[in-house]
Amino acid sequence: MLPQLETPRLILRELCLEDGPALQAFQSRQSYWSRQAMEPEDFKDGAERVKHYLRYRGTSNERWLYVYVGLLRGDSKIIGQASLSRWSPAIASIGFGIDGEHAGRGLATEIASRLLGFGFEELKVHRIQADVALENSACIRVLEKVGMVREGVARDCIFAQGRWWTEAKYAILEDEHRSRAVAA
Repeated sequence: MLPQLETPRLILRELCLEDGPALQAFQSRQSYWSRQAMEPEDFKDGAERVKHYLRYRGTSNERWLYVYVGLLRGDSKIIGQASLSRWSPAIASIGFGIDGEHAGRGLATEIASRLLGFGFEELKVHRIQADVALENSACIRVLEKVGMVREGVARDCIFAQGRWWTEAKYAILEDEHRSRAVAA
């Protein structure tokens, strides 16, 4: 079981099988998947995605995938999700999404910031990176708010939804994160 993570307005807890329908409810909306280089069908079966996570997340020291759902304090409704995937003991990738009903309130920034803290402070990774479709300006704003730096662009790197997608590559290093925490 993953430790519960908290922010001023949110509680992040590990994804569980019962969360499948709630994830599917907001992730299967066109407003959610249309800015991501994925097929809409990838979001159709929330329960199957949760089962996949439970099968492949790894265990204890061998864990490579950490997936959380976000809940507003005092509420049981899932308003977002976040993941941290380890590529090596010292490198991880971050991903996050927020229900459109709660967008524009800074909640995605809270989720991303807390997950970066978890990765650097508790998992002791050296680098956390993210890939984001250029069309996903909201996600790009969040990545930049939490201190991630654009390192480049991969042109036409994913074919999804009947077209080629270009993605920006972002990353933050452990010392950069630490410097931001001290400055805050």
